[in-house]
Amino acid sequence: MALDTCISTFLSLDANDPDAAPAALQTCMQALLDPTLWQWVIGITFACAAVGLLVGWVRGRWLAGLLWGAALGPIGWLVVLLSKSGLVECPECGKGNVPRAKACRHCGVNLAAAAARSERSALKRVDRSRGW
Repeated sequence: MALDTCISTFLSLDANDPDAAPAALQTCMQALLDPTLWQWVIGITFACAAVGLLVGWVRGRWLAGLLWGAALGPIGWLVVLLSKSGLVECPECGKGNVPRAKACRHCGVNLAAAAARSERSALKRVDRSRGW
């Protein structure tokens, strides 16, 4: 609505009237400095940042999600969603854990001990009861 007022004011400017341009600028400034407009802008920014925080938390990158969501909104959510995950994969169950985790939150295995195992020991643990 404020944008419509600014556009219509500038389209109806009289080139011969010296007071028309400052009046049009004053009208547009009043529309842009309206507190209701800024309340909506700030509210939408906080909502986008909160959704970005949730998307980033799932991907293990909550700060990136918060910042990209606040800056770009839904495009920022996609940036975080499509970027590399910050989670460390468990060698036992393959699910993601936070980088500083000592044990897997899904299967409970000690992540430091599991990462220290060699590939050969992982092959020995494979269930061979099913055959080839």
